[in-house]
Amino acid sequence: MTLIKTQRTYNLLIIVFVLVFSLFCVYKIQNIKFDYDFEAFFPNEDHELEIYNNYRKTFEYDNEFALVAIENKSGIFNKNFLTKIDSLTKKLSGLKSVQRVTSPTNLKTLSFGGLVPTQTRVLHFENPDLYKDDSISIYQSAHLVGSFFPLNAKSLSIYIKTDDLLTKKQSDLLANGIETTLKEFKFDDIHYVGRIFAQTVYLKNLQKEFIVFICLSFIVIVIFLWFSFRSFYGVIVPVIIVLISILWTLGVMSLFGKSIDIMTAMLPTMIFIAGMSDVVHFFSKYFEEMAKGTLREKIYPLIIKEVGFPTFLTLITTVVGFLSLLFSSIKPIKEFGIYTSIGITIAFILTYTMLPALLYFFTPKKLVTVHGTNNRTYSLMRTGLFWIFRNQKTILIITSIVLILSLFGISKIKVNNILLEDLNEKVKIKQDFNFFDENYSGVRPFEILVTVKDKTKSVWDYDVITELNKVDEFIKKEYQAGFLVSPSSLVKSIYQNSYNDYKLSFPVTEEYETISKQLKSNKKNREVKRLITSDGQKTRISAKIRDMGSIKVNNHNIELLAFIEKNINTNLLQFEITGAAHLIDRNNEYMVSNMTQGFLFSLIVIGILTFFLHRSWRMVLVFIIPNIIPLIIIGGIMGFAGIELKAATSLVFSIAFGIATDDTIHFISRLKIELGYGKSLMYAFKRTYFETGKPIILTTFILLGGFMTLMISDFQSTFYFGFLICITVVIAVLADIFLLPVLLFLIYGRKKK
Repeated sequence: MTLIKTQRTYNLLIIVFVLVFSLFCVYKIQNIKFDYDFEAFFPNEDHELEIYNNYRKTFEYDNEFALVAIENKSGIFNKNFLTKIDSLTKKLSGLKSVQRVTSPTNLKTLSFGGLVPTQTRVLHFENPDLYKDDSISIYQSAHLVGSFFPLNAKSLSIYIKTDDLLTKKQSDLLANGIETTLKEFKFDDIHYVGRIFAQTVYLKNLQKEFIVFICLSFIVIVIFLWFSFRSFYGVIVPVIIVLISILWTLGVMSLFGKSIDIMTAMLPTMIFIAGMSDVVHFFSKYFEEMAKGTLREKIYPLIIKEVGFPTFLTLITTVVGFLSLLFSSIKPIKEFGIYTSIGITIAFILTYTMLPALLYFFTPKKLVTVHGTNNRTYSLMRTGLFWIFRNQKTILIITSIVLILSLFGISKIKVNNILLEDLNEKVKIKQDFNFFDENYSGVRPFEILVTVKDKTKSVWDYDVITELNKVDEFIKKEYQAGFLVSPSSLVKSIYQNSYNDYKLSFPVTEEYETISKQLKSNKKNREVKRLITSDGQKTRISAKIRDMGSIKVNNHNIELLAFIEKNINTNLLQFEITGAAHLIDRNNEYMVSNMTQGFLFSLIVIGILTFFLHRSWRMVLVFIIPNIIPLIIIGGIMGFAGIELKAATSLVFSIAFGIATDDTIHFISRLKIELGYGKSLMYAFKRTYFETGKPIILTTFILLGGFMTLMISDFQSTFYFGFLICITVVIAVLADIFLLPVLLFLIYGRKKK
């Protein structure tokens, strides 16, 4: 009687604690925010990040801008159209957080043909009689075509330089202000790109998908639970456990000030899947024993012995898989690994504390179960097991062939990055981004830091400026760059404007002296300071290029560095490629390396754990081989399908390995238990297949259902993450059903002999 009273008090305390802490988490998550800071994905352990931070402190932020393209289908040289463009330019200039607006209607050329510098407008928009001459001059100017004017002359672009380090609120206000201003004018079509617009799109999609993922995961899992247990109780209780796990995890995130970003938006799905796996194994054993007529007080110790310890091992392997993300130098990925590990640990704890407490107070009188020993499922499993033992060589041969093909596919994998590749083609900003790539020189920032190594010289020296001009010309030709700004491009523009001849190449020494004197006298000018430091020792080459992907950009970079090495005096100047886009490319390269380290970490930890439990290196191989095979096959599929390796897809391997090992652990643990009961090898295999087969298949369907919800994402990285893990899960369960028994039979059969 005392024992019953103690159990009742213990279970009641658990339920009360869970309710109280859940209410606390509900209060905390009201303050949780959605955030997308693309700079958080910069590799924070890279020397190049330090270079970039110093670069933008010295000059300006290369990503704080917006580009607007306005179409006029009948042609841009139209007075009404250009007058509206000028009005638009003035209105945009008046918006808060805008530093300057450069438009074809306020563009001016600088020339030094007389005693004083002269500025001339590029486009005399108010005088149609000058349109012909203006168009000839514009389309002879290489620095204007591809920047402000496209080749087809059906649109023009406006460059908006925003304040640096705009907050989320400031960015949203400015984005709304620009969009509202554009709507005031009736243009044929409008395209706009920039961080302030992309950030808004990303955050709206994040918020939408966060809710969608939770709802879809909930629906899918409820369906699978109903078909598995045929009981409302068997559906409601597991769902309550997992929902509370998600609530607690979000509460912990809010407690530590962690926002929801593109990575943690997947967190509810991860917890739903991993947490439900624990609950299903618990419930499957519980229903099975209830169907047998086992006394309730004997069920819980039996579950702890036969299910609890294997489930605890699966928790460790899954957590190891997610914690391997700590090898990444990218903060959001590290945090995703940490908080997902916390979430699935919470789910495990609640499964073995709150679930028994709920069953203690609310055990249904009648549980409808499908665990009968004579049903069709058992018949199919028995037939399958005997087929496996009769065809062991066939299974091994097929596995070997698939692995050889997969290894060939792996050799085809490429590491690549395209800036807005994450977004669906139907999203407007992605279409606008493509418009600039197709009609202009592109939007991707391209930055080079140039340092004068010879301290006796400065950027203004003629031999320095001519070297810079060589690099400028190469960049224009190699990258098809636009919006190119550099000291030499400024000098060349002034020189050509002074003689009104755009075929001139570069001034000779005497002609340059006149230009340099004027520029030096204005070296404290705001525009010049953005280009050259006051001491003349550092400068920049800034441009916009098409987003051709990191592979092509890297090839161009290699060509550029080779050109500099061969044709430029490297004792005089030092060139360093930098910029936000460059760091994102570097991020992908580091991710592949970091995830390789993380995967090896998972492999070693799980291998040591297996050896500790089984005291056999052969068992380590038996455990690891069926779980390595799915990853090799996934690599092969990626290679043959042309799925490139990047931040999101490289995450799959470590996480999938941690998840895939779960079924293997349950199978091997159950086999050892059956052998420990003194049963024969064949009988032990049969009982293991029957006891673990259904929970393994059920959890596989739950995993598939959960990860398939990620495939509806508008973010390509999230889609591929879900798609690749789904394939991994399918291959992993096939390996556990067909290959694992063969490997175990070889080891245990040899021991018996």
